[in-house]
Amino acid sequence: MATMADVARMAGVSRSTVSYVLSGARPISDPTRERILSAMKELAYTPNALAQGLAGRRTGLIALLFPAGERGLNLTEFEYINAAAERAREDGYHLLLWPIGYDDLDEIRKVVSQGLVDGVLLMEVRTVDERVAVLSEADIPFTMIGRTADPGGLSYVDTDFEATGALAVEHLADLGHTEIVFLSQSQEYLDAGVGPFVRSRDAVVAAAKIRGMNVTVLAAPPTHPPGRDVLDRILAAAPPVTALIEINRPATLGLMGVAIEHGLSLPRDLAIVALNTSEAAARLGRPALTSVSPNHREIARLATSYLLRSLRGEDSSSFQTLVQPFLTVRESTAPARSH
Repeated sequence: MATMADVARMAGVSRSTVSYVLSGARPISDPTRERILSAMKELAYTPNALAQGLAGRRTGLIALLFPAGERGLNLTEFEYINAAAERAREDGYHLLLWPIGYDDLDEIRKVVSQGLVDGVLLMEVRTVDERVAVLSEADIPFTMIGRTADPGGLSYVDTDFEATGALAVEHLADLGHTEIVFLSQSQEYLDAGVGPFVRSRDAVVAAAKIRGMNVTVLAAPPTHPPGRDVLDRILAAAPPVTALIEINRPATLGLMGVAIEHGLSLPRDLAIVALNTSEAAARLGRPALTSVSPNHREIARLATSYLLRSLRGEDSSSFQTLVQPFLTVRESTAPARSH
C-alpha cells in the first residue's frame, strides 16, 4: 500500500508539500500540485482521513472526557452524550467518548499533546479540578458541562443546582413535610467536590434551613443494594422522616424495591423527589419519580456550540450559562402523613 512518502518521492517533493496539497493549509503552485495528484493516481494512494486532518491541524474530532468510574453511564448521561454528538455533527465534527478518570492526567496530556482532537468537552467537573489546569496549560479549546468553584473566564454550561435544591425543598414544604433526607452518591464524591453532588447538597441544606425544615445528609454507592441500608436509616430516624430528596438513582431504586417489605406505601409514607434526572430515568421507578431537572439536551447542545465557536476563534471568556431547572410532579410525592 502506497504511503505519503512514496507519493513525495515520485513527485520529487517533500512530504509536507504533499500534506499541504491534501489539507489546503498552504498555497501550492499548479505544476507541483499536478505532479503530486498524478503520483497519487499512479500509486493508487488514498489519503487517510485522520492523517489528512492532522496535517491541516484539524482532525474534525472533539472528545468528551467523562470519568465513568464505578457507576458507569446512566440514562441521563447518555442524553447528554447523544445531544452533544448530534450538535457536533451539524458542524461537521464527530464526538469521541473518552472515559478517562480524574487522576489519569498523563493520559489527558497524551491525548491533547498528540493533536488527536481539536477540542474537549469536560463532564463531571469538580469544584477544584486538576483536569482543567491540564487542558488550560495545553492551550486546547475546551468547554465544561459543569463548573469549578471559581471558573473565571472559562467556558461552561451548568445546571443551576442552587435553584434545583430550592425547588425540591419548596415543593416538599408546600406538602407539609418537615423531616427530610438528602441522599447523595458516594461520600467519596462529596469529599472530592464533584459539582452536582456538592452543590445539590448545599442547596438543599440551605433551603431547608430557610423553611425551618430538618435535613439529614446521607451518601451511598450508586448501586441498588445500598438502598436497603438507606431505607433502614430512614425508618430508624426520630422524629420520623417523611420525604427523600435524592441525586442517587440506583440506590433510590433499590430503596423503593425493598420498601414493600417494610409495609411502606409510596408516597404516602415516604415522598421522593429526584434531582437532575432525565424523564426516562424518572419513569423507571414505581411510582414514577417527581423530579427537578433542567433540559439536559439543551445543556449538552449549548456546551458543544460554545466549544465549536471557540474552535472558530471566538473569545470564549463570556461563554458561561446556568440553565434553570423545572419541577415535574409525578406519582412519588404527596402531602406529609401524620405520625
